[in-house]
Amino acid sequence: MQFYDFRMEVIVTQKNDYPRYQGISLPKIGGIIKDAGKVIESVQNLKLGPNAVILATYPRSGIHWVYEMTNMLLQKKAEYTRVSREAVFVEGLPDPSQLQSYNHIISTHLPFHWLPKEHVETGGKIIYVIRNPKDVAVSLYKFLDSCGDIPSNETFEDFVASSYLGEHAMYGGWFDYNKEFLKALADRGNQIIVLQFEKLKKNTEMELRRLADFLGLKVEEQLLKEIAEKSEFRKLKKADEYVREDHTMSEIMKVSGFNENPTVYRKGQIGDWKNHFTEALNEEFDKEYIERMKAVQLDIDFE
Repeated sequence: MQFYDFRMEVIVTQKNDYPRYQGISLPKIGGIIKDAGKVIESVQNLKLGPNAVILATYPRSGIHWVYEMTNMLLQKKAEYTRVSREAVFVEGLPDPSQLQSYNHIISTHLPFHWLPKEHVETGGKIIYVIRNPKDVAVSLYKFLDSCGDIPSNETFEDFVASSYLGEHAMYGGWFDYNKEFLKALADRGNQIIVLQFEKLKKNTEMELRRLADFLGLKVEEQLLKEIAEKSEFRKLKKADEYVREDHTMSEIMKVSGFNENPTVYRKGQIGDWKNHFTEALNEEFDKEYIERMKAVQLDIDFE
C-alpha cells in the first residue's frame, strides 16, 4: 500500500482540549484536529474491498496484538506484518480516503455507529475486542502520559474521575462504547466476533481457532501454535521496533504535537490495575460499573 505523506505544519494543542463531534470527544490526532466531522464522514463513506476486515476496540484493549494475529491468520504465515497498525488506523490518518478499496485489515477506535456504512450494511466482517476497563484505564493513562498528553499535576485518580469516567471521556467512554458494540453483536449475529483480552491471553490457541473459523479460514493446529508463540508480548514489542516498513505512529504523533515515540507496548498483562487503584477508587469504580452495565450481559474477568 502507499503510505501517507505526513509532511505538514505541526499543530500544537493545549492539554485536554479534545475535539468533539456529535457530543463525543475524540483524540487530537490526524485530520481530527482541524475538522473532526470531515474525518468521521470520510470514514463512514469508505468503500472497502470485499475481503476487508474491520478491527475495532476501545483504546488500549489489545488492538496491536489482535491486528498482528489476524494478519498472520489471513496470510496463513506466522510472520509479522511490515505494515504498522497505525498505517491502517482510519481516524488517525490525515485523509481516511486513502484506504478507499483497501482489502485487508483496517483498525479503529470509533464507536460502532461511525464505522464505514457500506461495510456494516453489506455484512462485512468486524472483529471487536473488549478488555477489563480497570486495566484499560491504567494502560490509557500510561500511554497518554508517554505521549505528553497528561498534565504534570494530574494524578491517576484525577484521570479516572475526569478523563475516563467523565462526560468528556475519549470516544464516548468505555461504557457507552462497549454497550453499543455489544448491542450490535446481539443484533448482527455472525457479522461480528467479540474477543475478550483476558480469554485471549489465557487460551490463545483456542481463541485463535475461533477467530480463524469466524474469518472462514482453514488453518492447521500447528500454525495456530506458531502464531500464538510469535504473538507473545516481548516478541511483538521487538518486532514493532525492527520489522515495520513505515513510521506512521511517529508521524501521527509529530503532526499532533506529541512525543513521537510513545509507549505502545507497555506490559500487556492482566490485573495490573491492582497496582494503581486505591481501595477507595476501586469501590467507586465498581459502583459505576454496576450502575452503567446493569442491563448488559457481559462476563468480564476482573482478576
